[in-house]
Amino acid sequence: MVLWHTVVIALVGVGAVGWLSAAVVRLFSARSSARAVVRPGSTVESGLVGGVVPAEACVFDGWSYRVSARFAGRVRIAVYPDAVAVAGPRVPSRLYKVWVWLQSLLLAAVFPALAAAIVLLDWRYLLWTLGLFVLSWAVSMGGAGLWPGLGELTAEGEEGHLDALEFPRSAIREVDIGKGWSKGGFEVILFPYLAGINKLAEGRAVSFFAPDETGHEVRFALDMYAESKADELAALLKSVDPDRPA
Repeated sequence: MVLWHTVVIALVGVGAVGWLSAAVVRLFSARSSARAVVRPGSTVESGLVGGVVPAEACVFDGWSYRVSARFAGRVRIAVYPDAVAVAGPRVPSRLYKVWVWLQSLLLAAVFPALAAAIVLLDWRYLLWTLGLFVLSWAVSMGGAGLWPGLGELTAEGEEGHLDALEFPRSAIREVDIGKGWSKGGFEVILFPYLAGINKLAEGRAVSFFAPDETGHEVRFALDMYAESKADELAALLKSVDPDRPA
């Protein structure tokens, strides 16, 4: 391997790691002017028998995407006049961050491996390229598949009550239906699979930014069971979204 080979491969590697790392840092570092609270979910918010929806509330059931709000699987979102509560199992913060970093760094390693195959004209690096990509994909999809069960196991509610994350309606921004679910960093982290997921999200995935309990701004993305419900929920959330179109 001559010097220019090493330089090209190193530059590609540094660029890929920097590009994907910047997306992960953005995903976890955005601050919000408000802070959510975690509290025990009510009977209605937990979807338990006997719950009566308050007259001033609207309640929706959905399935959470694996975005930075960290909900895992089934969720219920209750929209009140001044607040929103999302109830459901969540993935522990540290485990979630390890999952995101691991899949991102494995994906970043694909680029220098491919560069090595091209500049060295060595097919063995193509095997490394394919292997690293498959491993990154396995970590990404495997984690997404395991999160619902893991979230249920780590839920801390009592007698079927789920914890609810409550935040002010005024703190909601950038409400979208469809491909907007990936805003905030995941549009980079999952770029090889983004088109396919966007197709599944079309018309039914309602997403928005809101604060979590640490004061960070995170993305919520909820797949609704019908497009009419997605439209209804998005309209409610957009009614207080400062970034909505005029």
